[in-house]
Amino acid sequence: MSRAATDGWHTARLLIRAWAPPDAAELKAAIDGSLAELQRWMAWAKNEPSDLPVIEERLGRFHAEFQAGTNWACGIFLRASGEVLGGVSLLPRIGPGALELGYWLRNECTGRGYASEAAAALTHVGLAMPGIERIEIRCDPENRPSAAVPVRLGYRLLRTSLEPVPYSDGETAPTMVWALERSESPSALADWPPPTPAASNG
Repeated sequence: MSRAATDGWHTARLLIRAWAPPDAAELKAAIDGSLAELQRWMAWAKNEPSDLPVIEERLGRFHAEFQAGTNWACGIFLRASGEVLGGVSLLPRIGPGALELGYWLRNECTGRGYASEAAAALTHVGLAMPGIERIEIRCDPENRPSAAVPVRLGYRLLRTSLEPVPYSDGETAPTMVWALERSESPSALADWPPPTPAASNG
């Protein structure tokens, strides 16, 4: 995969950057405060809450993977204040030439377009990586706010089918699979300008 040339990116309202261990306390507060909703939709949240040292270790691993160009797990921060809004990730787990895009927001930050803004930014980032021709978004068909994001960004619905559940061996669940090809992105993302590289300290 590709090592990112920066630790993060700016959009109009957001800073999207690699998680790091100093973010652990704010991330834990964001997850714990929205746990019921996150556990309803996000497979990883079923293993929460975690102790602070566990989250610190996890974020150290995430940061190392980001630097190595093997996974890109990022925090979504409000650019004006630095507040943690949620997370967004590019994951190379769906085969060659493609990345899966995932996102979540804390409860009190939904409904303001932050998820779409962050997802658009990392769609640009992912499709600019060498060898990446497609970004996919997967979500539960009943998670209407999440499913609205790929629609806004011009992704195509490929299928709704039983798909493997991440972090849960052998389990499947109804899943909407959306995709955007590199060749489709100029028109699909015409209203979403590429993000600007940010300094590593935000």
